[in-house]
Amino acid sequence: MARFNKDDPGCHSEIVFVGNVGLRSFTETSSTVPPPHATAELVVDILASPSYLNVEFREVTLIIEVKSPSGVQFVDHSRRNNYRWGVPSGSSWDESNPGAPTNKLRIRWEAGSLLSGPLNGRSHYVGVHGLPGGSALEFSAVAAASRVTAATSSCPLRVDDLHVGERLAGYLG
Repeated sequence: MARFNKDDPGCHSEIVFVGNVGLRSFTETSSTVPPPHATAELVVDILASPSYLNVEFREVTLIIEVKSPSGVQFVDHSRRNNYRWGVPSGSSWDESNPGAPTNKLRIRWEAGSLLSGPLNGRSHYVGVHGLPGGSALEFSAVAAASRVTAATSSCPLRVDDLHVGERLAGYLG
């Protein structure tokens, strides 16, 4: 049964989260994707706290690393969505397209929202190669966003006929 643990049990994130993680069977059907081909697909969301709905984040990254079984790699595949694929290169990252097979991957995109509705984060689809049939994947994941900015406003509204002692409760605009 799938489970997760925090590296630091006392860690508490208030803005950015990893979530909605899944692994499913995958068969590559595109002849344009170079081998090795994915036999499974990992789906990982980066989510923001509900108070950051539709807020634009900048320089968002998700780093995932295979812990076991050995020999498993993240590989480019035809369902990969629009993100930059980075592999370790010394003390930096080498971004390429198509992405080179790796056991440690940095997913990066320059700007966008992390949340489009309750628990509906930014999904990332990653090919997995070398996972033996019936085996479980163990990996680490961490997400980050820098230069977080937002320009927000409420909807224009008008309140009419409000008398002393009256109240309009809830989200109004």
